[in-house]
Amino acid sequence: MITLAADVGGTFTDLVLVDARTGLILVDKVPTGKRGSAEGIVPGIRRIAERAGCRVSDIGLFVHGFTVATNAFLMRAGARAVLVTTEGFGDVLDIGSQMRPKTYALIQQKPKPVIPRELVFEVRERTDAFGGIVERLMHEEVKRVVAGVTEAKPEAVAISLVFSFLNPAHEAILAEALRAALPGVPVYCAHEVNPQLEEWPRASTTAMAAYVGPVVTRYVDQLEGLLAGMGFHGALQLMRSDGGVATTRATRENPAHMLTSGLAGGVTAAVDLCRRIGVADAITLDVGGTSADLAAITGGVSRTRMSRVIDGQPVRLPTIDVETISNGGGSIAWVDQGGALKVGPLSAGAVPGPACYGQGGMKPTVTDAAVVLGWLAPEDYLGGEVTISPELAHEAVMRDIAEPLGISAEAAAFGIIRVANAMLVQSIRALCVERGIDVRPFSLVAFGGAGPLYGGMIARDLGMREVVVPRHPGVFAAEGLLAADIRHMAQAPFRAPVAKLSPSRLQAVLQNLKDAMTQELEADGVPPARRSFRMLGDFRYIGQFHEILCEIPDKLRLGYDAHEVAAIFHAQHAAQYGHADHKAAVEIVNLRVEATGKLDTPDHGAGAMPASRLAEPVRKRKAVMAQDAAAALVPIYERSALGAGQIVQGPAILVQRDSTTVIFEGQVAEASASGVVRIREFRP
Repeated sequence: MITLAADVGGTFTDLVLVDARTGLILVDKVPTGKRGSAEGIVPGIRRIAERAGCRVSDIGLFVHGFTVATNAFLMRAGARAVLVTTEGFGDVLDIGSQMRPKTYALIQQKPKPVIPRELVFEVRERTDAFGGIVERLMHEEVKRVVAGVTEAKPEAVAISLVFSFLNPAHEAILAEALRAALPGVPVYCAHEVNPQLEEWPRASTTAMAAYVGPVVTRYVDQLEGLLAGMGFHGALQLMRSDGGVATTRATRENPAHMLTSGLAGGVTAAVDLCRRIGVADAITLDVGGTSADLAAITGGVSRTRMSRVIDGQPVRLPTIDVETISNGGGSIAWVDQGGALKVGPLSAGAVPGPACYGQGGMKPTVTDAAVVLGWLAPEDYLGGEVTISPELAHEAVMRDIAEPLGISAEAAAFGIIRVANAMLVQSIRALCVERGIDVRPFSLVAFGGAGPLYGGMIARDLGMREVVVPRHPGVFAAEGLLAADIRHMAQAPFRAPVAKLSPSRLQAVLQNLKDAMTQELEADGVPPARRSFRMLGDFRYIGQFHEILCEIPDKLRLGYDAHEVAAIFHAQHAAQYGHADHKAAVEIVNLRVEATGKLDTPDHGAGAMPASRLAEPVRKRKAVMAQDAAAALVPIYERSALGAGQIVQGPAILVQRDSTTVIFEGQVAEASASGVVRIREFRP
């Protein structure tokens, strides 16, 4: 079978095609087209299929990662959505939790919710904290609310009633009436999107689904139409925020799962790579044209968060634990009024792009700095397909940075990269400190178009063990799409002390959730032999505010032992926070079932290095490889020509179509038989 993956980034779209019949692996990068449109990937699909000597109709599986939902939210370009909530709770999105974004700031503005107050409708009804009906929802009230919502002409509707997660009857009645009155308008209910305690996070998550839902649906509809027009009739899967993939059916039902789709592929690929090369602990560094994404892998697995806050809005859905900062190759460098060199957060993006692109960009970027230093050259950049101008890069750096600071263009360029890297170093430190990680024995998996360019410098600053550069770092996130399987997660409220809960009730709730997930996998066409399930629970000490997600092994589900269940939580708490109170009582708050459907994805591996003679440098070019150093001739190696076991002494530069790897003085790089390059500090 031929499998294709496409990962849409802010600047480039990465593609990977694998033909399992012949073992052929092709990679490609094309400029990302118009934001929010699927049309930009069409030329890339046609080109990579032509290079593979196949037709688009020969592709059996297409896995796609995109940032449509993320961009729609961050740019506040989502749908016109309304929220229906219980009378007296109309301000739930505006009031939030009363937590101040900046604790000690005297003047600050809270982030605006995605649904404004004038589009919030209150309904007279009430359910108590035990699921009992206090005030019944009357037919006349339903008619009144439906009439008001209809008049607002929404593109989507969110319904979040008080304690609906315990008794969804009223939400179901409203949803049925609204769907009948507004055909074609999606309606999202809190008891389906996020059946969990706490009114604001539940309402916010449901509102977010309504806000991005029509945008995601339009994109998926357009994508399906374009693929059909090219003759594609295989399976289409879309990357979810939690590292799994979803069918288009599941995507339309809960589009909020796509909110961080574009961030998950790289971490999924890194977990798969680390497993193959025997690395248990790593930090992933994905540096693209617009931003950088960071994640931690411990014990061979990435971390999953059950909630996160995006631009001040809580979203309680499972996502891979990824931190993103505005720091990429297109980040613009500038000098502030005090004479300090700054990088970002503004980015040149794909249009007009860095100054060296010659497309009208005038501001110096991190990419321009790398061109000035000689790390990037026209003959190597994307195989020479994208033309870059060292003269334009030099001019922009000189005009906006070097002259205001009274230094040379080379010193200014190195300063730009040092400032950008310092931000990444600080972000990695913060990521590790917050998770109780000592970064020094960790490997740094550097990928994205710019990750290997700066990985050696960042790992040195952090004292890390090594840098691991994948075979195709520039399209590594797209490779991760091919390592993902179909995933669903269902949850139900279940609050009880671990020592006193009813085992039969526990089993019944978990079985109901499993049955629901089985139906989802059946709807996705996953055969029974390819299904697997994990039973999970949100645990905490009684009186504690935050929960920890713990797996409930089958043996404890079928033969419940309160002491063993509590021991699992204590161990997890100690691993995460550095301490545990074994005498404190533990309670469970939610139950979850994660369902996985194993896809017939290719085992493309990392791509073995050729066991041939040692490659020689293809050329040398002048480059500045250290601060305050003069430009000197540096050997340039073709990455694909390196033989297994070959050692390259720094300073040196490895070039390939999709990325460039810089090896600094005092470092050595080894091309391993597994297809990766591992860079370490030289210790004689």
